[in-house]
Amino acid sequence: MSHVVNVLVVSSTRFTIHGITNVIMNYYRNSDKNHIRYDFAVNGELQPELLNEMKRHGSEVFQLPLRSKKPLSYVLALKKIIARGNYDIVHAHGNSATLFLETTAAKTCGVPVRIAHCHNITCNYKLMHYLLKPFFLRSITHAFACSHKAGQWLYGNNYRVINNGIELDKYAFNRKIREDYRRNLGLSDKKVIGHIGNFVYQKNHDFLLDVFYEVSKRDDNYVLLLLGDGILRKHVEEKTQLMGLEKKVIFMGKTDEVPQLLQVMDLVVFPSHFEGLPLALIEAQSSGLKCLVSDVVSTEVQATDLIEFIPLQLGAKYWAERVINTPTCNREAMKDLCLSMLRKKGFDIKTNARVLTEFYLGAAKFNSKA
Repeated sequence: MSHVVNVLVVSSTRFTIHGITNVIMNYYRNSDKNHIRYDFAVNGELQPELLNEMKRHGSEVFQLPLRSKKPLSYVLALKKIIARGNYDIVHAHGNSATLFLETTAAKTCGVPVRIAHCHNITCNYKLMHYLLKPFFLRSITHAFACSHKAGQWLYGNNYRVINNGIELDKYAFNRKIREDYRRNLGLSDKKVIGHIGNFVYQKNHDFLLDVFYEVSKRDDNYVLLLLGDGILRKHVEEKTQLMGLEKKVIFMGKTDEVPQLLQVMDLVVFPSHFEGLPLALIEAQSSGLKCLVSDVVSTEVQATDLIEFIPLQLGAKYWAERVINTPTCNREAMKDLCLSMLRKKGFDIKTNARVLTEFYLGAAKFNSKA
């Protein structure tokens, strides 16, 4: 019987429905669990459905103290888990050199393969990031990033890009789903602008509302469909009311129906302040949606001709003009082409999961403790 590689996946961010969690789960769901045994150490609580899914596949899930509030307790708990787990690999996901906490815990416990995986191009704790960076770089054996910009931000030059893959066919355009969902939401005759992302500063919902306000002044038939949740949701809801847009903005909250709700949309507007390589834009392109995107987003996300980059500095009125003047495309006719282009660019999770499995097996064999 071949050796099973034991991998501990550590999420340094909260394990809720958002980009990093979705990337981790996409790889997990499509991985070869006959040869890789996954356990998870997560920052704080996680959703019961995710916990149950992991346990169904035989994974142990360890819920750590909140990293931001109890960093010492977090590290001590993580070291205890690693020390007794006999792991071949610790794969830690985050955005900055504060991943030093996870990778050093793995190093002091003698884990031979210590992977840091960067998902963004900045962080909230820049001083700590720069102070820890030299020590962090000495604590890892492998450097992964979701894009070249993310890799350059965290590592400099020595890193490997691991694409944020998805199940492409799951998001492909489906006319029946589009018509059914638009009818159920009362949007059959509306022009629907969509956005997928948590309500945090990074996603720039304030600017998105400013754009939508300008669009609404020019064409009253638009609605804005917002998917996600987060700490700034109440602020965005209050601003929506102050602007008199409450009847035109639909807050869907957290949802596992993203593939279906993408069918409802006619255009995606994505004015982020910063990004690594957003999964939401891969999903939108899979669905054949044109996307207006801030020019800080990595150009690697442009797997098709559906992405248009626009500087935020041009302002809400310019963005609104682009919304109104962007023609809709024949999503049904483009379906096969979009999926083919995304596969060629390396965004098919089934292929990517095989590549990651092969990496785990090769790295564990090379670094065998036997």
